[in-house]
Amino acid sequence: MEKPKKYANIYSSFMLVKLQPEFRRLISNEKIAAKQEFENMVGTAQEKLFLRTYMVSGLRSDSDILFWRMSDDLPYLQEVCARTFSAGAGRYMTPSFCYLGVHQGPDPALPRKDLDFGFLPKDTFGRHRYMLLHPVIKAHTWYELSDAEREKLTAERAQVVSRYRDIQENFFLSYGLDEPDMIVAREAKSLEDLTAATHELRQQRIKNYTCSDKPVLLCLGRDLREIMDAIS
Repeated sequence: MEKPKKYANIYSSFMLVKLQPEFRRLISNEKIAAKQEFENMVGTAQEKLFLRTYMVSGLRSDSDILFWRMSDDLPYLQEVCARTFSAGAGRYMTPSFCYLGVHQGPDPALPRKDLDFGFLPKDTFGRHRYMLLHPVIKAHTWYELSDAEREKLTAERAQVVSRYRDIQENFFLSYGLDEPDMIVAREAKSLEDLTAATHELRQQRIKNYTCSDKPVLLCLGRDLREIMDAIS
């Protein structure tokens, strides 16, 4: 009997960085060259992994840019993330927050034409401009509930999100990979929908079983070059 094919894991890295003040003190030509070198380095990896960049500067004092990267190859993802600080403007960046999670990959029977990079279902991640990102640590009482009780609370929560057509939510499990239990990435086409849905979700019963869900990071999707020009 043929063994069923296993679902591949998709590893997701959320890295928030802060641009050091020293970069802004460089003369114009030095800044232009450093930004170009950094953008080239980031661009060389885009053919093999998912990448979205978000501007956080002006919304928080501790971060300027979010790099969201995904790959089905964890060592390669680690290598690319490490290179963030190795070239050009990246040498003037300091990590503020770094989160790592895993998402179950697509059905092995799904045709490759429906996948990006050979492992990522199309139109599933990074669709909208606004994203609210936060880690979650569940209270111990959550794990004491029966499977049926957890499923009921999860379904109640999902009903809230389903009422908003242009909101997409993904969960990345971090057990054994990072300190949180999971990372929540809630994307929205409009900021109004994002804030309204988030307000409703905070009133759900399932919140009673959350020990911590901070920090909450609002990120606005923009091209990397636009972000670098804006913050430097």
